[in-house]
Amino acid sequence: MTSNQDLHTSSEWSQFCDSRIAYLTVLAETVEQGFIRHDTRHPAFCGCIDWHSSVHGAYALLTASRFTEQSHWAEIVDAVLTRESLDAELVLLRQGELDQEVPYGFSWFLKLAIEREQGWGKKDLLALATEIASRLEQWIFALPAGEVIRHCQQREYGNLSWALLNLWKWSQWTNNHVLIEKLLTFTRMWIVLLDEKLPASYDLVTNEFFAASLQRTRVLLSILPSDESESWLTSFNQENCRLEPLRQVSTPHSAGLNFSRSWTFWTLFQATQDLAFRDLYVNHIVTHMNLPQCWRTDYRKHAHWVPQFGIYAIALSMEEKGTKSAFP
Repeated sequence: MTSNQDLHTSSEWSQFCDSRIAYLTVLAETVEQGFIRHDTRHPAFCGCIDWHSSVHGAYALLTASRFTEQSHWAEIVDAVLTRESLDAELVLLRQGELDQEVPYGFSWFLKLAIEREQGWGKKDLLALATEIASRLEQWIFALPAGEVIRHCQQREYGNLSWALLNLWKWSQWTNNHVLIEKLLTFTRMWIVLLDEKLPASYDLVTNEFFAASLQRTRVLLSILPSDESESWLTSFNQENCRLEPLRQVSTPHSAGLNFSRSWTFWTLFQATQDLAFRDLYVNHIVTHMNLPQCWRTDYRKHAHWVPQFGIYAIALSMEEKGTKSAFP
């Protein structure tokens, strides 16, 4: 027998699915306004105030273009990612001009490179991505024990889990079996242990854009083999992370938290098929879409980066196995 709660959940999910293209469209329109600016002197990634926000701006525009089939956003990215500009970015990378983008910006670049190739069949970011992946790998595996702990607890740019997740995706995409094994060993050695030792509050502190414990959860569910992640789930206190979305933000960075939380809620739903996690995913996204003052109206505080988080969040539930190809 279907309960009233099940019907309500199904209805909310259906309404969300019907709204996803509209959400992607309004978010991408905001991303576009920042991406085409020249806020910095970077050869390619010069909009959105800083390099990393421009990188995930490119990712967001390509992803939105793929799902909405509105080609002009992909064309905007194509116009920026010229051979000359990418060669110049590679020179800056080798000169150390992008060192401050470890780990956060480099992690986003790997996501962009995969979207560029998998979604659009273009390998023009491969040279940059290969060097960036190597530097990210060196950074992770050179961390002393105390720094591993510190970066696992960070709720912003230095978050280790975000780096692990994206380097893991890159290792799979490139079939780098040596790196796959290194990341799996690191996750077993450190993240499993730290998840047992660190407070399982699921980040009731809300002044930054990552929930560190939710990010660790996503690492464990994404990197560990299914038998190990299922074993971990048996001791997972699901009630700890049934969080209400923020309806007011205390800092500029906290405006990204609803969207970044939703990434993990979708991963938890995929792992457990528990509709409560799907509800949390939907509720966090819909709540934040209804707060345009936290993603659209203030360029310096929010509009140059928060919409990108939202596009990634929505795309998670739209991806098909084998990823939908770009339209002709």
